[in-house]
Amino acid sequence: MAAAGLTFQKVVEQANPYTPDLSQSTMQFENPIIVEQQADLGTWAFKGVPYYIEKALKIPYTYVDAHGVTVEDYLLIGFAGGGAY
Repeated sequence: MAAAGLTFQKVVEQANPYTPDLSQSTMQFENPIIVEQQADLGTWAFKGVPYYIEKALKIPYTYVDAHGVTVEDYLLIGFAGGGAY
């Protein structure tokens, strides 16, 4: 996915399979943002390749689905590496 000129939020919104209307900003984050953290998670597999995840963030967001219902979901961000290789 080419991301030239896109903000982080736009890249995530375009990749999100749950946000139906890409013509507007559909993912809403709390302000101030609420983040849960966990360290030493082990490995996550991405395209069949295991990656050691040093720390992960769980960030809540809401969106309105195709039926007009507001749904809360989570964006998980894993920080790979951390000297584990």
